[in-house]
Amino acid sequence: MNIGIVVPYFTPYVRGNEYGLAQGLTRLGHNITIITSTARAPREKAITDKAPQGNKIDFDVRYLPVFIDMGDNPIVSGVKDHIKEQDIVMLQEDYPLICHKAYSAAREYDIPVILSSERTYSPENIAKRYTLKLLDATTNRKLWEGADALTAHCTAAKEFIIEELGVKREITVIHVGVDTDMFRPQQQGRKYLTKGDFRILTVARLHRYKGLEYLVEAMETVRKEIPQVHLYILGKGGEEQNLKSLVNKLQLDDVVTFLTKTVPNYEIPKLYAECDIYVQPSIVEPYGIAVVEAMACGKPVVGTKVGGMRDTVLDKETGFLVEPGNPAELAGRITVLRDDELRREKGARARARVEKEFDWKYIASRYQELIDVIT
Repeated sequence: MNIGIVVPYFTPYVRGNEYGLAQGLTRLGHNITIITSTARAPREKAITDKAPQGNKIDFDVRYLPVFIDMGDNPIVSGVKDHIKEQDIVMLQEDYPLICHKAYSAAREYDIPVILSSERTYSPENIAKRYTLKLLDATTNRKLWEGADALTAHCTAAKEFIIEELGVKREITVIHVGVDTDMFRPQQQGRKYLTKGDFRILTVARLHRYKGLEYLVEAMETVRKEIPQVHLYILGKGGEEQNLKSLVNKLQLDDVVTFLTKTVPNYEIPKLYAECDIYVQPSIVEPYGIAVVEAMACGKPVVGTKVGGMRDTVLDKETGFLVEPGNPAELAGRITVLRDDELRREKGARARARVEKEFDWKYIASRYQELIDVIT
């Protein structure tokens, strides 16, 4: 089948959801086309879109020219011409204007549509929030009511779609996957995480949503219990100076390092390999793909009971889940994982869980089941 995956931005070597999904469906024998814009994703990244030597993409990517980017939402031309070539159209979110155009074209050509979403909360920015509310009441509503199948990336997204958007249809939860060949346990020397004997890693945009200030505050307690601890924060964003000021205020400069230089995506597994545990202290979170990547690398995770982490992290099995915004609880769970045997045990369970439930081959097979139903 010819399958078009529509997404406003696409950076192939960062290997996000669309990349993994396209690769997985390609391996099932489908002809995949990513239909996207020439715009860059408006996020502060410390991970570069750089290809390792010899890397190639096994599917087609159509970058459409952008006329204007309205509120981080690119308006493109030529969508219809690319949609009419497809047997199935997969929209990766409800609100991007490129997805609205693709949906209209698919309806015109009587092409089945699968609509997916990872929305779990409303934006903090007032303008974005009310723009979304307007779209939800109009164009987005048309997509939710008219698509042939609906999927959510996690249970929290499904709940948001039902409770906040008022969608009264069947919604299938299909998680975002991970490349378990790329992200795997490995032994190696230290290249990035060179300080400390108990190394904590977090990979996140430096935004208030990510709850990093609570992790920094937790380090006050953790340092007393584990003097050799060191926290590494990989990311960029508007909260960088505030976080650095907090580190300085709490006199934690010797135990917290900010990794703000860009790192090629193919090097990220090495960072996971060098840490002892991974921590994601988010206040809200659509999914949290870094959590799954760390688990795939055999690392136990301390996360919060929000977004996709409610699905990915099994509390007390593959790591721990804590209430968001609670430095004391974070510190307690981090400290428990200083036990080498416990850490290895939970890390092994994390890897096994990802192999079974989050490998892209499995995720692609879930979408194949959906495709079989609607075609």
